[in-house]
Amino acid sequence: MKKLILPVLAVMAMGTASAQFNLGISAGYGIGTPGQVLGTENVINGSSIVTSSKNIYGTLGNGVHVNLTPGYMLGDHFGLELGLNGFFGSKTTVSEIEGPLGKSTYTQSSSQFRITPALFIQSGGEKISVYARAGLLLPLLGSVKTDVSSNLNPSAEVDRESKTQGKVSLGYTGAVGLNVHFGKKFGIFAEVGANSLQVKSKTTKVTKYTVGGVDQLVTEYNKKVNYVDEINSSSNTGANADPNKPQEQLRQIANFSSFFLQVGIKITFGED
Repeated sequence: MKKLILPVLAVMAMGTASAQFNLGISAGYGIGTPGQVLGTENVINGSSIVTSSKNIYGTLGNGVHVNLTPGYMLGDHFGLELGLNGFFGSKTTVSEIEGPLGKSTYTQSSSQFRITPALFIQSGGEKISVYARAGLLLPLLGSVKTDVSSNLNPSAEVDRESKTQGKVSLGYTGAVGLNVHFGKKFGIFAEVGANSLQVKSKTTKVTKYTVGGVDQLVTEYNKKVNYVDEINSSSNTGANADPNKPQEQLRQIANFSSFFLQVGIKITFGED
């Protein structure tokens, strides 16, 4: 046992001796990965018959990223990071209907606070180095805001706003980048990467719902939605639903996957 412990302690000691802390501050923009059908864009006639229809592709991953990233280098080439990531999503059109008297639009946007624990590997180089990192993407806080606005019937315009909370989810992130060093303490970097994240819906709280200017938030059924994996005869939905209880709907999945580009600065501590 001693023969095993002593070499391990020696390796840890060497790693600690060369270890250094660093702090990265960066910002960038993500473009939602295409390929998923979010909804449809339809045109209807006066009899509500669809005369044309096409899919809307995309994700909710479009938006600004702001990052604060503490890191710990265990030598010249290998380290650990714990990214603190704020995501501010752009408004995305999910569905649209155009009729002879007006239009109905369904849009969504999201804001999240995430942590991104990751492994970090970099090349040598006093002036310039390249690096790669890979890790997990864990949203801790956030919601999806949904806005529905319809004047298809001008005498009964619909205005609905809601926020959806998701279940605990696990995603993945990775990037490759370039460091430019200005001495041993300061540098700038630029990177391209990708996030893979899907979040299952948990609950929706409706914050505004009017039809023809009349408030519809008079029952619990219209104020809150609980998402479930199965709807049956005992579910609180449909014509026989209890208005004093939240309605139930089948669970949905929001896709936040994206490609991103970001730039930032990095400050190194503990290096002479």
